[in-house]
Amino acid sequence: MSDNWVVQNLENALEVWNGKLSEIWQLITQSPQDFKGGAIWNVVSDIHGALQAIGYALLVLFFVVGVVKTCGSFVDVKLF
Repeated sequence: MSDNWVVQNLENALEVWNGKLSEIWQLITQSPQDFKGGAIWNVVSDIHGALQAIGYALLVLFFVVGVVKTCGSFVDVKLF
């Protein structure tokens, strides 16, 4: 290292900058399953499963309601 304090400060700043950039790059390239031991990914997967189940239940419910409305109108037409 140089004896000049300006050069030493610049070299130290560049070392810190490079260290932080490498940490950021490591976080960006890390998969969601490996981030924080995968705990966050497991929570997201559980929420996705719950929302998927609710979506399927609503889909079936609205389909049945539509079929009942359609069949009910056919019964009214047959009576006349």
